[in-house]
Amino acid sequence: MPLPPPPPAQVQLFSGADLWTAQGPQKGQAVAVQKGKILAVGPVEALARSHPKAQRVDLPGGTLMPGLIEGHAHVGGLGSLAGKVDLSGLDSLPETLGRIRTWADAHPEGWLQGRGWDQNRWPAKGFPRALDLDALLGTRPACLQRVDGHAVWVNTAALAIAGIGSDTPDPVGGRILKDGYGRPNGILLDAAMDLVTKHIPAPSEAEVEARLRAGLLALQAEGFTAVADMGVDGRELAAYRRMAGAGTLPIRVFAYLAHDHDLMLRELRPGKRKPLGFFQVQGVKFYLDGALGSRGARLLAPYADEPETRGLWVTEPAKVGADAAITLRAGYQPAIHAIGDAANRAALDLLATAMKKGKGALPPRIEHAQIVTAEDAARFGKLGIVASVQPVHCTSDHSWTPARLGPERVDEAFPWRSFAAGGALLAFGSDAPVEDANPFVSLAAAETRQDPQGDPPGGFLPGQRLSRMEAIRAYTAGNATTLGRAKELGTLHKGAAADLLWVNVPLGELTPEALRKVRPGRLWVNGAEVPLAH
Repeated sequence: MPLPPPPPAQVQLFSGADLWTAQGPQKGQAVAVQKGKILAVGPVEALARSHPKAQRVDLPGGTLMPGLIEGHAHVGGLGSLAGKVDLSGLDSLPETLGRIRTWADAHPEGWLQGRGWDQNRWPAKGFPRALDLDALLGTRPACLQRVDGHAVWVNTAALAIAGIGSDTPDPVGGRILKDGYGRPNGILLDAAMDLVTKHIPAPSEAEVEARLRAGLLALQAEGFTAVADMGVDGRELAAYRRMAGAGTLPIRVFAYLAHDHDLMLRELRPGKRKPLGFFQVQGVKFYLDGALGSRGARLLAPYADEPETRGLWVTEPAKVGADAAITLRAGYQPAIHAIGDAANRAALDLLATAMKKGKGALPPRIEHAQIVTAEDAARFGKLGIVASVQPVHCTSDHSWTPARLGPERVDEAFPWRSFAAGGALLAFGSDAPVEDANPFVSLAAAETRQDPQGDPPGGFLPGQRLSRMEAIRAYTAGNATTLGRAKELGTLHKGAAADLLWVNVPLGELTPEALRKVRPGRLWVNGAEVPLAH
C-alpha cells in the first residue's frame, strides 16, 4: 500500500485562482504554504515579496478553496460496493430483476448481495417479494439492501437460513413484513435485518482494511480531504488504527463508533485534546429510528399512506439518552440518527437532559434531521445542537415525501432555512453510499431543492433553500466547527492545515446546472498534492 507523499519543506505559493474565503470568492489573493500548514493569505504581490524563493503553484483561473469535509458517510459501505450488485436508479421491478440476473450469472458463488433498490421509483411503488428472487436464484441466498440501508429484500433461501417463519416475532426495533396469509414476504426493516445479515460470512481483516481504503479513495476523488465516518465497529476501528500507524490513510478520518456499550466504555477515555492528525475517535453514532422511505422513521402521528404505523424506535430513547450522556461527559460527541418528527423531538429532549448533566467540549449533533416540527427546528440553535443534514436526500425523496406525511405536515420536511434562522450550525454530508458522494450535486440540491431533472418546478418547499455561500460553508467551516477543528480545517487562514481543493471554474458565477457538473481539478492533503482518479 503506497504511502501518501510528505508535505514539501519548501514554501509554496498558490496563485492565479479566486480564493474562496468566509466572504466568498476573492480575486488577486494568494496562499503561502509550508510543511503542511498555511503560512499566510494575502495579495499575490505581497506574498511573492515575502517569500521570494517560494515554489510557485500557478493555477489557470478557477477557484482555490478549503478541502471539503464529508460530514456523514459510511466509508466501509462505500468501499464494499464493488462486491455487490448495484440496484440504484432503476425504475421498475423487471429492470431490477434483470440487473440481479446479470450479476448472478457473472458472480455465481456465495451469498448474492446488493444495494440501492428503491420501490418508490417503480410504477406500483410496492415492496418487492421473496418470490421474485426465488424464481431467479433458487436456493442461492440473497440479501439486497434498500437505498437507505434501513431495509433488506431477501429470498426464501435466506429466510430459511435465518429461521424466519410465520411465527417469528418482530425483534425490538425492527419489523418482519408479511403477506396476507401471515407469511414473511422477504422485506425486513431495521433491526430485523440483523436476523439475516448475521449469517453472511464476515470479511477478513484484510478485506475490512481494503474496503475502508477503497471508500476513502472514492471520497478523495470527489474533493474531500476529511470524513466523519458514522458507525465504525471494532474491526473497522482496528483497521483504521493499523492504517494510521502505517501512515497510509489518504484523507483525515473522524470516527464515530457504532453504538455498542462495551465498545464505548473501552474507547471513550477522557484525555487531553490531541493535535490534528489523520485519525481520531470523535464520538458515537446512535440510531433512534429508521428511514422514511421504508416507513421506519418515527412520526408523531401515523403515516398518511399507512395509518397502521408511526414507524419504529430502532433504539429506545432512554438507552440512547443514557449513553449520549456518557459520551458527552467523556469529552466525545454524540451523533444521533433521527429522521421522523417524533425521533427528532426525542433526540432534542434527551440531548438537552444529557447536556445539563455534563456539557462536553464538542456540540452534540443530530444526523439527517429530515422531518422536524417548526417548534423543534427552532430548538437546534437554542440548545447548541448541530443539524447534520444531507441535501441530496431532499431531492431524491421529494416525489414521495408528501404521500408519507400528508398535506398537514409536509412543510416539516428538510427545514434547512429554519435551522439557519434559529442559529443552528449546519454540517453537510452525503450519507454515501446511500447517496452519491459528489459534493457539487449536494451543493446544487441545497440551493435549488430540485433534482438534476429540475423537479419539482421552483423547488420542494423553496422557502427552505440555502445560498451558495451557506452551502459551501456547511461543507467546509461548518463541518470543521462541528468537529472542534475550526482553527485547523475548513478555512483558508494562517495556521490552518494546507488541505486545499482547486476546481477549474469560478464557483461564485456558476448556474446550479453547471455546479452539478463540476469535478475536482487538483487536491492537496496536508500540503502534499494527491492524485485524483476520474
